Amino acid sequence: MSIISTDIVTAFGARYINEGQNMDSLKEQIRQPSVTPSYAVPIITENDVYRSSNASLGEIVQGFQKAFTAKGDLTFTPNEIVLRNAKIDISLYPDDVKGKWLGFLASLDKTARAEWPIVRYMLEKHVVPQIPHDMETKAYWGGSYVAPTAGTPGTTAGTLDGLKKQIDAGLLAGSMNAIALAALPTPTTMFESIEEFTDDIFAHNPVLESVKMRVYVEPKFLKNYFRDKRNTHGNDVNYVAGQNTVDFSPNIELVALPSMAGSGYIWATPVENYVHLRKQNGMKDPKVEEAKREVALMLDWYEGIGFDYNQLVYAFKPV
Repeated sequence: MSIISTDIVTAFGARYINEGQNMDSLKEQIRQPSVTPSYAVPIITENDVYRSSNASLGEIVQGFQKAFTAKGDLTFTPNEIVLRNAKIDISLYPDDVKGKWLGFLASLDKTARAEWPIVRYMLEKHVVPQIPHDMETKAYWGGSYVAPTAGTPGTTAGTLDGLKKQIDAGLLAGSMNAIALAALPTPTTMFESIEEFTDDIFAHNPVLESVKMRVYVEPKFLKNYFRDKRNTHGNDVNYVAGQNTVDFSPNIELVALPSMAGSGYIWATPVENYVHLRKQNGMKDPKVEEAKREVALMLDWYEGIGFDYNQLVYAFKPV
C-alpha cells in the first residue's frame, strides 16, 4: 500500500511547517464495529473444520400390547463449519510523510521506522478498527469463500462463507426451514410481518415456544418494526416503546445486524445454535516488521461462522 497524500501536498504544500498540527488534527473515518458474531456462541478450536452431529429420535410412544414391537430410530446427521484462514498484509514507507504537512508523523530521533508515530497511528487508529469493519460489512453476512490466487490479494467477501450463503444453501437443500410471508414486509406492515414470521416458526415446531430464540433482521427492518408498532398500538395503556421481544412470546428477541443491511432477509434460530469459531492462534495484535526503511504490518487468523443444527434455522428469503 501507499501513503496517499497528493491532496495534502496540493492544499498545504510540499514542505513541513510546524503550525501546531498533531494527532488531533487527523479525523478518522467512521467505521462499523463487529456486531454479527457478538450474538453467536464463541467457540475456540484448534481444528480447521468444526464438526458436530445433528441427532434426532423419531416417535417412540405406542399403544400397549403384550408382544415386543420395536419402534423408533435415532438418526445422526453430520454437520460441519469450515474455519478459513484470513490475514492482513500492509506495507508502508514511513518516509512518505516527510516534507509535508504530515511531517509530525515522522521522527527526528528514532532511526527505526517501525517506531515512528505514523506506524502507531496507522495501527491503532486505522488497521485495528478496519478489520471488524471489513468483516461486518462484507464477510459475516454476504461472504462467499474464494480460494486465493497466487500473488494476488483477495477480497474480504471471499474470506469465508457468510450466513446468507449458508442460509440460501440450507433452504435450497431443505435442511433449513423456509418461512413464507403473505407479502413482502413494508414500513407499515413490519409489525404484522414479524408476528406472522414467529407464528409460522411455532407452527413448524410448537416446542420452540419455550426456547430462547433470536430473530435477526437488518437495522431498517427493526426500526420499521418499532415505528409500525408505535403507530398501531402507541396509545395502548401497556405500550412500551422499543421493546425488542415479540408480544406474547417473551423468549423471542429481535436483533438488528448491520451486516444484513439491504438484504431483506429475516431469520431465526435458538440462541445456542448460532456459533462463531476462532482458533487461539492469531488472536493477537498485528506483527510489525521493518526492512530497508519499509515497515510491514501482518496478522493472520482462522475464523468461521454458522449453525450447529441446520434444522433449527428458520428464514424468510425475499423473492
